[in-house]
Amino acid sequence: MIREIRIYTETTWKGPARRDGVAMWMVETVVDNGQPETRKGFIHVENGTEAQGTLMALINAFFVLKKICPHRRSVRVNTQCEHILHTVQNQWYLRWQEAGWRNAKGKSVKNSGLWEMLMEYMEPYVYTFGSGQNQYDDDMQTELQKEYEQWKERKKHG
Repeated sequence: MIREIRIYTETTWKGPARRDGVAMWMVETVVDNGQPETRKGFIHVENGTEAQGTLMALINAFFVLKKICPHRRSVRVNTQCEHILHTVQNQWYLRWQEAGWRNAKGKSVKNSGLWEMLMEYMEPYVYTFGSGQNQYDDDMQTELQKEYEQWKERKKHG
């Protein structure tokens, strides 16, 4: 039986600048015996942003989570992407959806399709978003940089 569920994301982007990058997601489930089980993956994005990469990583993590645990459960999400963190904590995405994916200034919301997909996958869960250090930070950063370098090499050699 699953007792705890946590999702972690990391990216090679820092800030809103567009560039090639890689996002990583990890789903951790803790079962009755206290042992964590993890599943993880990478998202490669050309000319993307930190928000796009993080949204895609979260969509993949929640997709995998639905296969592991499709029932209503509490999920703790840890992300370093301040835009995603503030958007969820302030529930802006719900206001955007109600306003036809327009922000408070009446402008179209960037990545609205990704937000819609994420909302669909998050629906059966009770979730909280936060940031900060976690036990996977160093390992995820190492894996992420390795994946990014390998991806750049594959792109260079076509």
